[in-house]
Amino acid sequence: MKKSRKETQIEAVKAILSGELLLEEAMKKYDVRDKRTILSWMKTISPLIQHSAFGANTIKEVAEPNANVHEYVITENSLLRKVVGLQEQLRELEKENAQIVAQRNLLIDKVTRLEHQLQTQDD
Repeated sequence: MKKSRKETQIEAVKAILSGELLLEEAMKKYDVRDKRTILSWMKTISPLIQHSAFGANTIKEVAEPNANVHEYVITENSLLRKVVGLQEQLRELEKENAQIVAQRNLLIDKVTRLEHQLQTQDD
């Protein structure tokens, strides 16, 4: 029997929160293309998940705010911003490196020509 969309979302969130699956693994398993989709599921469903004394997860009728998901999303977003910033810095450094390599090659070429001229003058 095929699971409903809500059941799939609940199953995915439970797997992530329990540590069974990493976010990327859950995305692959539940065929989710955008990380924001699963984060949205976590934000809406995780406050409803109640951990019982027997280790089983059940769904609560009344939602209580869960700061963990909010903190997770904030942390994830700040890390993504840092990654984007580092990628931009890397591109700039690669450009600078290419310019330095080009200048070095020109200097090596000039030195080689000058050495050749000195050798021809000495002969």
